[in-house]
Amino acid sequence: MGGGCLGMRWIDRVYGDVAIDDPGILSLISTPTFRRLEGIRQAGPSALAFPFKDVTRHEHSLGVYLLLRHFEAPRLECIAGLLHDISHTAFSHAVDFIVTSEEQDHHEELKPLFLNRPDLKAALAAIGLRPEQFYDDAVYPLLERPLPNLCADRLDYFFRDSLACGVSTPSDVEEMLLDLTILNGTIVFRSLTAARKAVHLFEQMNRDWWAGPVEAYIYNEFAIALNLAFEAGILTRDDLLGDDETVLRPLDEAHHPRIEAILRDIRRIDPEVIRDYRRKVEPKNRRIDPLVQTSDGPRKLSSLTSVNSRT
Repeated sequence: MGGGCLGMRWIDRVYGDVAIDDPGILSLISTPTFRRLEGIRQAGPSALAFPFKDVTRHEHSLGVYLLLRHFEAPRLECIAGLLHDISHTAFSHAVDFIVTSEEQDHHEELKPLFLNRPDLKAALAAIGLRPEQFYDDAVYPLLERPLPNLCADRLDYFFRDSLACGVSTPSDVEEMLLDLTILNGTIVFRSLTAARKAVHLFEQMNRDWWAGPVEAYIYNEFAIALNLAFEAGILTRDDLLGDDETVLRPLDEAHHPRIEAILRDIRRIDPEVIRDYRRKVEPKNRRIDPLVQTSDGPRKLSSLTSVNSRT
């Protein structure tokens, strides 16, 4: 990936040959607060067991920006997309297995803290914007909508994760991406074929990766390791405001017997252990029910069952 005052150009795993030359956007990307996301894997501690899950929050954030730009979203919403994950803690959703909530979105509570860091606040001010304009992603309807709706955030992490895990192919992603359009300010599929493919592959990702028993085991055990580290003074909760390596290095170097055992077991998953494991916190389940363009206007795929059965 190239950078500097002349812009950035790189080959993105989802969108191919892409470039950013907007000086204001480049200044946001160059801040240390944004660059911190380069060291945070989207898969959290699951990446310790499956190194091919190498998507970072930095890559995903750039991807959401690119997708919103592709949809010709307003510049303010594109910037909101760029910054939407700015407050993710080390190992992504690992903190949600310590500070539990139904939505597993503890990072949202931290957004004001990160958006008001001096480097990012100054970069926003230079383009006439304020941190509080990005506290709530829900005000940007192309960026964020509740499940089971489509939105740029959900689509981009689905495309990236499914490619990394081998659930989708580049041709699958290209087919789905080219079929998407905007109607009445909402992301919709043009065809039943692409919509059905998206639902099928999204279900597979949720079942096998995002919310499966292996993922539940990894996140629950990693939460135990973090709590042990807090109790032993190996880590503080503020360490989670760094990146993955900031947290992992002290865990590995502490030679704490229980923590070592947990990390060893995460790194070499035993199917028998998974089968009998009783998890305290369940991973968040996800499903989509996308809108599909029809002659009667956009309709939920689930409402087109009779059409599906004839095609």
